[in-house]
Amino acid sequence: MEQIEQMISILKKSGLDAWRLTSTRTRAAELYFIKDKLDMPRFRDMSELCAEVFRDFEEDGKKYRGSTRIFIEPGMTPEEIEKKIRDAAYAASFVKNPWYPLPEKTVSERVASDSDLAKMTLQEAASAAADTLLEASGDETAFINSAEIFVRRLDVRILDSEGTDVAYGLDRLSGEFVAQCTSPADVEQFRQFSFARADMAALKAKLEEGIRDAWLRAQAKEAPKAGKYDIILTGENVRTLLEFYEQRSASAMIYPQYSDWKAGDAVQGDVTDGEKLNIALMPTRPFSDEGIPMWPRPLMEEGTLLTIHGGARFASYLEIEPTGEYEKLALDCGTKPLADLRRPGTLEAVSFSDFQMDPMDGHFGGELRLGLLRGEHGKMTALSGGSINGSILASQGRLIFSRERCEDSTYEGPLAVLIPDVTVAGE
Repeated sequence: MEQIEQMISILKKSGLDAWRLTSTRTRAAELYFIKDKLDMPRFRDMSELCAEVFRDFEEDGKKYRGSTRIFIEPGMTPEEIEKKIRDAAYAASFVKNPWYPLPEKTVSERVASDSDLAKMTLQEAASAAADTLLEASGDETAFINSAEIFVRRLDVRILDSEGTDVAYGLDRLSGEFVAQCTSPADVEQFRQFSFARADMAALKAKLEEGIRDAWLRAQAKEAPKAGKYDIILTGENVRTLLEFYEQRSASAMIYPQYSDWKAGDAVQGDVTDGEKLNIALMPTRPFSDEGIPMWPRPLMEEGTLLTIHGGARFASYLEIEPTGEYEKLALDCGTKPLADLRRPGTLEAVSFSDFQMDPMDGHFGGELRLGLLRGEHGKMTALSGGSINGSILASQGRLIFSRERCEDSTYEGPLAVLIPDVTVAGE
């Protein structure tokens, strides 16, 4: 607190046109496993102070506002801080962003984390996740090769020259693991996870899914045959597919005219034999990095765009309300059970080397690491290799979502989506 007050005093005396100060304290428990053995536990308690300084200037009759971020290291003297601010202000004078105001003043008492993780000590949460890791079913052939578990507790405070002063707590359980199968082939599957709650059931399901997928990939002897397939995406890949709508509706895409979308546009186009999209932007924290209050907002309703979203700068240029930058999407679940989507001839793309969505042209795809081809009478063939290349613009009117749902820190909605007639490059 003393360093924050010192920084505010220095910033106020610096002659800056505007400033923002963010204080973040991160406490974390980190566990590193090799197979079922805890290789290294680590507990951290770090504080970070970041200042963003703004400099206004004019050229050829146009008004600009440049900005630069600096980090204040512990133990810096007032003289060292003042010099760093002067240097940053000088650098900001070369950043020619059209002028924009900071967000309106917001003052709030600290908003406590509403996660059940907040009711546990870091050690308790990490221990529960470690127990879940060890409970995940595997055998001598298919198992968790290595894992990293992180429980982080953040305390954030944001202040600026407009008088904004907000603070909040945030808790996260995240990590990554490698599932390995050694026979009949030695293969690995890399997975990540991130939960806003102590959802050990979901964590266990993800771990066991990784072990199963490693085993299935070890059985794969060939790539899919080249052609058109009805593709099923699941989990995080559904989230990646939906990023098209999230990114194309962002003010940072619309202002420079990378996207021509407007609120009220039927951006999903004609929906034929698919489902209309109802997507919401969900807050993962009570305030944005700029101190803007955040709450759930409808992004799309029945395929129609309702919200242009983003931070203060581009919102000012577009003369719309700044919403802050969202990290989580929520989508209404579909009408079909996953078992019905897994009809004969469908190719379920379980994992990719790197599945990507291009928000500029709507193309999505990636190299297939594990695919499951459904045959008659419940037959399933594991495949590996080849690649998928589709277009959301060509497919968006025919998307069918599962009734089953999933949730993590950045997505809640249908577990799976079926996309018809997607090109697959293979044998």
